[in-house]
Amino acid sequence: MIDKASTCARYCAELGWSLVTIPAGSKAPKTMGWQKPEQAISTAQAATEYWTANPEHNVGLLHSASGTVALDIDNVAWTRIIFDGLGLDYDAIMAQAPRIVGRKDRGKVLFRAPRGIELSRRAISWPNPDTGKSEVVFEFRAGAVQDVLPPSIHPDTGNPYTWAGRSVWDGLPDLPAPILTMWKEWDRFRPQMFDLCPWKPTPEFSPPRKPRMGGDRASVIEGYNAAHSIHSALEQYGYKRCGKANRYLSPNSTSGLAGVVVFDDDRAYSHHASDPFDSAHTFDAFDLFAQYEHGGDVAKAVKAAGEFLGMTREAVPEYDAEAIAHGASVASMIMPSLRRSEAMADHLLSVPGVLQDAVNWFNTTAVAHQPQFAVVYALALGCTVMGRRWRTDANNYSNCYFVCIGQTGSGKEYIRKALVKTLSDCALEKLIGPSGYTAGSSVLSALLDKPAHVMVMDEFGQKLKQASARGNTNAQSTLTALMEVFGMQDGILLPQGYSKASLTKEQSERLDRHVKHPSLTVVGLSTVNDFAEAITFGDVASGFLNRFLIIETDNALPKQRVTRPLPISDRLKEWCIETAQACDPQGGLIGATDSHDLPPQPVVMDFSADALRLLDKITDAIHDYRTSNAHAALSDMKSRSREIAMRLALVIARSCGEAQISATSLQWAHDFVTHYTDRVIRLMERSMSVNDFHDTCNRTIEAIRKAGLKGATESELCRGVAKLKGMKPREREDVFRSLITDYGIAKVQREGRGRPAMAWIFPTEPD
Repeated sequence: MIDKASTCARYCAELGWSLVTIPAGSKAPKTMGWQKPEQAISTAQAATEYWTANPEHNVGLLHSASGTVALDIDNVAWTRIIFDGLGLDYDAIMAQAPRIVGRKDRGKVLFRAPRGIELSRRAISWPNPDTGKSEVVFEFRAGAVQDVLPPSIHPDTGNPYTWAGRSVWDGLPDLPAPILTMWKEWDRFRPQMFDLCPWKPTPEFSPPRKPRMGGDRASVIEGYNAAHSIHSALEQYGYKRCGKANRYLSPNSTSGLAGVVVFDDDRAYSHHASDPFDSAHTFDAFDLFAQYEHGGDVAKAVKAAGEFLGMTREAVPEYDAEAIAHGASVASMIMPSLRRSEAMADHLLSVPGVLQDAVNWFNTTAVAHQPQFAVVYALALGCTVMGRRWRTDANNYSNCYFVCIGQTGSGKEYIRKALVKTLSDCALEKLIGPSGYTAGSSVLSALLDKPAHVMVMDEFGQKLKQASARGNTNAQSTLTALMEVFGMQDGILLPQGYSKASLTKEQSERLDRHVKHPSLTVVGLSTVNDFAEAITFGDVASGFLNRFLIIETDNALPKQRVTRPLPISDRLKEWCIETAQACDPQGGLIGATDSHDLPPQPVVMDFSADALRLLDKITDAIHDYRTSNAHAALSDMKSRSREIAMRLALVIARSCGEAQISATSLQWAHDFVTHYTDRVIRLMERSMSVNDFHDTCNRTIEAIRKAGLKGATESELCRGVAKLKGMKPREREDVFRSLITDYGIAKVQREGRGRPAMAWIFPTEPD
């Protein structure tokens, strides 16, 4: 018998999964808020404790917190028909990934979620040839959903779920390109997949009344609802009819109760908490179409429905079966060639020059294969040994800040061990800093003792969260000090000014001490969830995030290896020692610059003429970005990337033994910095866009609430909500449209004297 507690612990420790608890005899969690990542079990200890105490309980995989997605196959034979029709090799796809099996001829195939792409649940249904009822063929599952994991007991069969296919302990493969394309282009592929059904019914279109032509929104929705029964639409999207003809069970239901009611006017009402239509409003076939086919985007749904009905102002081409088959064959040929737009370029997984020895050593000795972290280790090593002793002719020093993000057990922790061992083997322990700082004053204290050092900080994301908490002045002062030190490379770091009345003479004298040209290299380590929860737009706007290169590994679940200790190469050891002992070209003594209060006299490396020309191009590109309506904070981040690239170019040039910083070294540094900076910028752009929109909606709703029964006109709302007033007309229309579709707010004619005015108002008086 499989030990459930130890298996669940392995899921967390080795695979980095987040688990949800499921009562015995069920496939669905019952705990309130189980979809939230913070509610999930994500550590081996917590998993061991829970399933040791509750061995009869089942276990589920929370996809949104685990970086996973699933292909849920409900009918193998039908799925084969679809895959064959689209030119996909069903058996090859099954062979490359682990599969959860609960019942015969069914299974859930697990893959690693694609990075930078948000996916939602999608399902294709076919009518049963015997009963005519709609049945799910397969489903794409992602986001805040869970799937039951072995060795849970299936409530229908009484037997445990099992693994099939590739071993899950080898890690999950990437989502195959053809599957990803089908998922992303669902609106295009779904009609083709339905058309592949050998027994598909001939669609009948007999609307009770002829819709108005011309393509306006109202007439399109009217026409769509005339062509589609609410009953057929519900079954199409996975709702199951239960008992009475007007009652349905939501596909997301965990209660088993038929919480969807269909009324005589062909509209429905849902009181399923897990259903997207759980609101105070009824819905129709078009609403289902908009939600499940277009992610709730009404505008896109209207356009698609108009094309279906032939109600667009432009002619819509007709596609026969031959054309559809041809399109499917073409798609099957191009899909495997698609790659992620953010894929890491091969040359950025190595470092030019001697520091490649460091990359090789890291990749050979690390238990978890993390080539991106190997590069960070090598760069941090170079930044550290060059600290205070080398600079460019543009006054760039080598100190840099990095954040390495990965799941628990992903191998990021090895960066600290690697840096400590390398510096110790080179007799450069003086460059090894503390594991963290308790307050801003401790940053100064550490630099007083070691004016150049590297600091590797565990749980960096948690420390950011602490700094954002009210009243945590120590954590806040630490971040402030780190910001200051980053730009203090050619300045003087002074203590914070506070009272010395209660201090001893010795303590007072120490506070008067300062650090000339401090050099601090920081490597923060964080999990994905901690960092995502901690970072805010305020961190961008303040300039704090600008100072860090954020490296999130593309190898989320590396296979653990057995390695043996190896010494670093003699070439790397020699390079580190010589670089760290660089002295004043005028004959200053080695070690003279180790003192915090003596200004170092570093070796100066000039940018070559070609490098200067490249710098001009980089500067022009940044200027173009800043003037292209980019957000000011993101523009600052882009500008900061130039400074960081110049610092890393100094390290690369030294690694290559160059007398001047070449354009080649600068190009590599620029490519490296740009790759990771642009990743963060794209993330923040998406986040800011969503957050700004929802914030504006919430502020507008609050203004409508305050207006009470009289409501508020559009002009009144614009005067009261600054963000709304500052929007472009099209953006403002989106907000007002969302008030209707998402929040149930109505626009009515205000009663009273004078010219009638339209006001926004809640259907009932707000609470």
